[in-house]
Amino acid sequence: MIYILNRSFLPLAVLDDYLNDDITEQINGSYTFKFAVYMDDEKSQYIDTANLVEVEGQYFNIVKHRRTRSENGQVLITVECEQVSYDLLFYLFETGFLYTGTPLELMQRALSDTVFSIGTVEPTGFVSIDLKENVTVRGILMEIAIQSGGELEFDKYTVNLRNRRGQDQSVQFRLGKNIKGIVKDVNGQSGEVLTSYEISVVELNSLPEFEGLEGFGLGDIVDIIDEELQINEKQRIIEYGYSPRQRITSRVVIANYIEGLQDTIYRIQTTTVGKDKWMYGVKIGPDEGIVIERYDKLAKSKFNADEFRMQKGDGNGSYTDSLYFDAINQEYEFTGIVRAGQFIGGSIQIGNESDTYFEVGEDGKMKAIDAEFTGTITGSMIIGSTIKTSQFGPRIEQDSIIGFRTYDNNNINRIRINTASNNGVAGILYYNSSGGYAGELNSYTNGTGLTLYSENLFIGSNGTANPITIQGYVNFTGRINTRDYDDLDAVLDEIFARLP
Repeated sequence: MIYILNRSFLPLAVLDDYLNDDITEQINGSYTFKFAVYMDDEKSQYIDTANLVEVEGQYFNIVKHRRTRSENGQVLITVECEQVSYDLLFYLFETGFLYTGTPLELMQRALSDTVFSIGTVEPTGFVSIDLKENVTVRGILMEIAIQSGGELEFDKYTVNLRNRRGQDQSVQFRLGKNIKGIVKDVNGQSGEVLTSYEISVVELNSLPEFEGLEGFGLGDIVDIIDEELQINEKQRIIEYGYSPRQRITSRVVIANYIEGLQDTIYRIQTTTVGKDKWMYGVKIGPDEGIVIERYDKLAKSKFNADEFRMQKGDGNGSYTDSLYFDAINQEYEFTGIVRAGQFIGGSIQIGNESDTYFEVGEDGKMKAIDAEFTGTITGSMIIGSTIKTSQFGPRIEQDSIIGFRTYDNNNINRIRINTASNNGVAGILYYNSSGGYAGELNSYTNGTGLTLYSENLFIGSNGTANPITIQGYVNFTGRINTRDYDDLDAVLDEIFARLP
């Protein structure tokens, strides 16, 4: 019997009069159920894609139905169903599925947001799955099976992964015994000759005299014998179709390879790059050319005839250039650290066109806004506007405008040497600890010679043993004061005595 259920698994109708029923399952492929019924007002209304079908303890989705009216006025409804693993086609990993782990761990991750549970998982070891953009959970399960060498088995909403389905039954499919018809298919389109057999076989174990004998199932290894066609081979059942109502004559596909329809479509989709479609992190399209993107969106590269970019991502889809080559304009931009054993080229410029902070021209000259050196600067000549021995505190400064200056601990200018002025004067100026003027020594170019100015000038020696001696002609144009007025006459007499 066939039960029609709603999505809550409550029965809506029971069909006991139907025809052309057939369940067909492939290893790692499709799993379908087909049947037909004549329309009636009571039950046919429930044949709808919103409902499920239960047969032989298995759940199937109604995916297609067709109504055909015959000449006698009867309406025949043909129904096509897919095992409920068909629902896994509508669970998507939009950004792709790239993980490494055991088959169990990967299946748990893939099925985490579905209503499906995991049953038996026999393959072990680590496998890597790299599927890009909008991959379905069913496609992920197929890839896990392929990479682990396992075979999927669906039981209602439970997913099993076997090392191998079926067993070696040593059952013979022999013409004259249980073979009603046989088709041998030899296909060399892939470059490798693949041989398969489609056999219409009588299930002898359904007959009372063979009860418990001559049984077979999907995945079993059997013997095929047809002396007339010179066939005597041991092959595996990779597809099995039968009528659940009356399992007498069944259909099997026997081959030494596994490639069902769904498996073929899936393999084409995962080995071919379509326009603007992702495959293992690579997309090829007319707008950007070749694009390679990490699964976690932390890096992406673009390559086409005009440009090459390597970009850093934030993990959410936003990217900034780390490396950019513009071949047409001959512009090459780097962000981050560049290490090289040697640079050979014309010039170096740090900054942009309007604000250049460091530059070395083709003539070898270096320009910089500021610089710090921790070692020794060696050169034949240093030319600049200002030279300082320190930024603050005791220091010496020199420039071409003011000249040479010294500063004390309080940043007070104490000595200044003027190199030149508009009046043609070169001089040394002195300042006190408060920065006030203390005196100066000037040299004029107008022939007046060396001139000493001071607001409080003191000339003295370190004792009478080393007196100050004035030699040559001396002119006094101002007043002379002395602390010892009693000896003033003696001093003047001494001075005048020495004058010629």
